[in-house]
Amino acid sequence: MLLPVGAICIAYGVTGTLPNVYPADYVEGYYPLFLLVMLGVYLAVMATACFVPKLRRYAVHYAYLVAAVFLLVELLDVLTLKTGYLLLPFAPSPDRILEAVPKNIEAYATNLTASMMLLAEGVVIGLVTGFATGLLMGWSKIANYWFAPLLKVIGPVPSAAWLPIAVVLMPSAHLAGVFLISVAIWFPLSLMLSSAIRSTDKRKIEAARVMGASEPYILFHVALPAAVPDIFTALFMGLSSSFGALIISEQLGVKAGLGWYINWATQWGEYYKVFASVGIFIIIFYLLINVLFKVRDRVMTWQKSVVRW
Repeated sequence: MLLPVGAICIAYGVTGTLPNVYPADYVEGYYPLFLLVMLGVYLAVMATACFVPKLRRYAVHYAYLVAAVFLLVELLDVLTLKTGYLLLPFAPSPDRILEAVPKNIEAYATNLTASMMLLAEGVVIGLVTGFATGLLMGWSKIANYWFAPLLKVIGPVPSAAWLPIAVVLMPSAHLAGVFLISVAIWFPLSLMLSSAIRSTDKRKIEAARVMGASEPYILFHVALPAAVPDIFTALFMGLSSSFGALIISEQLGVKAGLGWYINWATQWGEYYKVFASVGIFIIIFYLLINVLFKVRDRVMTWQKSVVRW
């Protein structure tokens, strides 16, 4: 557990000892403070881990990984600010990346809110249409006859390929983005849900019919619960794809969003803002996937999923 502490101390010592040469007059303000904060956080984690066995196991297991991350960040600091081996503006130093958010907090807050609103709209529409299509295709042969070709034609096409068509057909760039995200959710959910319903144990269905259950009751109380594992697998796949669709949709036409902000910062050569935006995307997407799997573990306490996170 002490490896990360040593790595943070090494990083702090190196960044404080080596002079800044590229540019020579640059004064670091955020990166040393970040290292001190991380040191305090990790020491607090170590102290808590002494009384929480589960946390201690996690701390021991990830100690090498955490230490490697801090050493790699310091290596970036050495290759950029300390030696100038990696050149500006394409390779900013850790301090430059860290200062991007507090110095542009209003812009990041506005664009992050716009991205999350766009993602939420697309995900909700994708969930509703995906559940409806999956249920109909899985339970009705007639619905499967009509929807299956549509699923096979539209679903496998990546979001980037739909972008020019969506921009032309949709009345606004915002609706085009909603369409791309909703398709990313709709396809795996429809496919996995319909397949899971069709694969429901026939003996359970026949037993329910013998006991007098109606078709809707069998669908929602027998087939749908059996499909829950596949639903969460589809949501994982769809949510992951929707992140890419979100970034792609914000690259063209919309007036706000982190994807738009990345494109804007790239055009102005402010790559430190690009790195900071990508870092925010990574954190947000990681948290959303974690929430999904926490919900899955709560709902599916009786079964371990094939997909681990």
